[in-house]
Amino acid sequence: MSDSVHKTLQVIIVSQGAVGMAASAFIVAVGYTDWAKRKKLPTCDVILVCLCSSRLLLQGTILHSALLPKMYQWEVIRVHYVLLVLASTACLWFAACLSMFYCAKISTFTQRYFLLIKLRVVRMVPQILLGSVLVSLISSLPFIWMDYSVHLCNSTRSFLRNATFDSPVGTISYFKGFIMFLTLAVIPLLFFVASSTLLIASLWRHTKEMRHGAADNKDLRTDAHITAIKSLISFLMLYICSFVAEMLVGMPSCQERSRWKDYFCSLVIAVCPSIHSILLILLNVRLKLALKNMLFYMKCC
Repeated sequence: MSDSVHKTLQVIIVSQGAVGMAASAFIVAVGYTDWAKRKKLPTCDVILVCLCSSRLLLQGTILHSALLPKMYQWEVIRVHYVLLVLASTACLWFAACLSMFYCAKISTFTQRYFLLIKLRVVRMVPQILLGSVLVSLISSLPFIWMDYSVHLCNSTRSFLRNATFDSPVGTISYFKGFIMFLTLAVIPLLFFVASSTLLIASLWRHTKEMRHGAADNKDLRTDAHITAIKSLISFLMLYICSFVAEMLVGMPSCQERSRWKDYFCSLVIAVCPSIHSILLILLNVRLKLALKNMLFYMKCC
């Protein structure tokens, strides 16, 4: 890869990461401002603030690796991987919380257990968010003792089993660490897909019921369904792309690593959270109004 292409891709990754960090920081700032004024924040906004805070950490870590790609000290590599796993896992768990909250509050199912969850979801959210933070911390702990020194292949180019190598502190093989990360990342993704599917089913059923009514009977519930579905489906598609890119970057392989693949995957990982943060602002009436007010104030100044 030529130096010009390398620098171009690096600029794109940095710029996209900066845009994503700006969008996430805007959502966090709006949430903090509302909390400072009202001394209280809606439950949905609390989840959004947590999600965007974890994204700030994720995109900041990506920017660090893009701007300083030649820092190979063991301490830097270890901290980088721990922060990357912590932020990535937290993003997925907070997104699952957001999806489950939308599903509980907006869906129209009348089953007994679903109604009980619907009544208690607001009180359950703080415990769920705290649990998500603890799970993310626990998920990142094995990467403190991860061995990053060598490829997991022997002379016959097959994977080594139960292997540890002579590197500082490293006592867990990279292959085992990757399997642990994959397992812990899939669990919240399944919750997210399940709650999103239930919400889509609720929207479909509500739409069919409205077809039998008058054309002017559209209510706010339908608008809430559509807005939530747009946000959740967009994040689901973007996260799957980001998830696949993370797996391709982290997957142990006996083949020589391709710089094209690494840069392309890094670009996808940087772009996907940025796009979704922007979509969250555009699909949220309060955030969109705050953005318009900020742009108007900047224009006047």
